[in-house]
Amino acid sequence: MKCLVAYFSQTGNTAQVARAIAGGLESAGGAVDVRPIGRIGADDWLAFDLVALGMPVFYYHEPANIRDWIRALRRRPAPAPVLTFNTSGGNPCNTLRRVQKLLRPRGGRVIGSFECYGYDTYPIYMRSFRQWGRPDAADLARAADFGRCMAAEAAKMIAGRAVPETAYPFVGGKTFRLSLLCRKPVLDRFFPKLRLDRDLCIRCGECARHCPTANITLDPLPEFANRCIHCYLCERICPRSAIRCDWRLLTKVMNP
Repeated sequence: MKCLVAYFSQTGNTAQVARAIAGGLESAGGAVDVRPIGRIGADDWLAFDLVALGMPVFYYHEPANIRDWIRALRRRPAPAPVLTFNTSGGNPCNTLRRVQKLLRPRGGRVIGSFECYGYDTYPIYMRSFRQWGRPDAADLARAADFGRCMAAEAAKMIAGRAVPETAYPFVGGKTFRLSLLCRKPVLDRFFPKLRLDRDLCIRCGECARHCPTANITLDPLPEFANRCIHCYLCERICPRSAIRCDWRLLTKVMNP
């Protein structure tokens, strides 16, 4: 069975889980290719019998680049087994449920999912939300077991046997209401804006190379478009701290 483990990871949390799931699939006899989504074309997933797709959770949602990647996929001629997984610093809310709905029209049938905590780097979160040291060895062992077990289920589906699609309970209440607020127009308006200190910038291009949505271009200094998903990776990795955001208001609200 040819397996593709596709993932988007910024801090390495989701990448660790991706490799653990891949190890489980390999131990079950699968031939596994592990790649970030930026290295997977729209047709590439058609060559695999099983696809596992992983992502972090941003503001109770799947990142926008994950949605765009799924929508660009070539539709499969027949339903194929898909596994989904995510890492989060808090509550992933209905992320996996939405991803399943996005995959279904492309011919991906989700037959299993895995979730675990991952260390969260957002400055505004309270210390209790950080999930220090996650994913840990126990999380990765569970991820490997998940891959190993799901290989057998995927093999049944590939052989033409009935395998139920995963059903996700709807997460409502306060978390759902917060997720409705955390949409791009709201984040664009109320979250800190990226600011460039032109005197500190050395035009190294690290921000542009690592931006997950190609929101940053060099001309010759960094310029920011409107595709920002508020991950603030550019701020964290800038070697000269030339990209800055004013977090004082939000940190005061979130950490009284």
